[in-house]
Amino acid sequence: MRKFVISLTIASALALTAVPAPGLAQAPAASTTRISFVGLNLASPTDAAKFAARIDAAAEDVCHDVARSNPDGTFTMAGCKVAARRQAMSQLSNGQRQSLRIAARANATAFASR
Repeated sequence: MRKFVISLTIASALALTAVPAPGLAQAPAASTTRISFVGLNLASPTDAAKFAARIDAAAEDVCHDVARSNPDGTFTMAGCKVAARRQAMSQLSNGQRQSLRIAARANATAFASR
C-alpha cells in the first residue's frame, strides 16, 4: 500500500520561535498522520479533489493535536494547516505532483468550457 506521512515538525519548530528561552527545554511534540491515496488516480479531477480533502482533514486533526500540546497559542491554526499541506505535497513524487497538475488543468478546462 502506498502512503505518505505528514509530520508537523515545521509547525512545532515555528511554535518554538515565540517561546522564551526557558521554554525551549519543553518543545511541543511533533504530530504525525498517514494519508492513503490507494485507489486514487491523482490525474483525475474527482480523485484529486478527494485527495485534497484527505490532506485537509489530516491537517485539521494534526493541527488540533499540536494546539492541545501547545496551550499558550504560540502558533496559528491557519499557519499550521498551511505548513501541513506544504509538507504533504513535498512528500509526493514528481510523477504524483505532475498528475495533480494535470487534474488541475483538466478541471480548469472543464470549468472554462461551461
